[in-house]
Amino acid sequence: MADQALEKFIEVRHPVDAVPYIKFAELIGKTPSMVKSMIEEGKLPIIQWRNPAALTNRSENWIYIPEFNRAMREAYYNRPREQRDAWLLWIGL
Repeated sequence: MADQALEKFIEVRHPVDAVPYIKFAELIGKTPSMVKSMIEEGKLPIIQWRNPAALTNRSENWIYIPEFNRAMREAYYNRPREQRDAWLLWIGL
């Protein structure tokens, strides 16, 4: 419970809320091709950038970081406490 109270005070933010998939790959330590396949499989929250005035239908996929972080936080806190806090034993807490 104290962990969840702490998360209200600690927030890591990128200067912008969305980044191109290549930058996102760099941030999470994956290859751009891996992130591109995650996008194609619907596994990441994306914002599709399009120029409505352009003659082509070209677009760019940017990853929405706040939603990605929210889901990661939720996944972490939904793990059983024994698994989630096991790493604390390694540092003597």
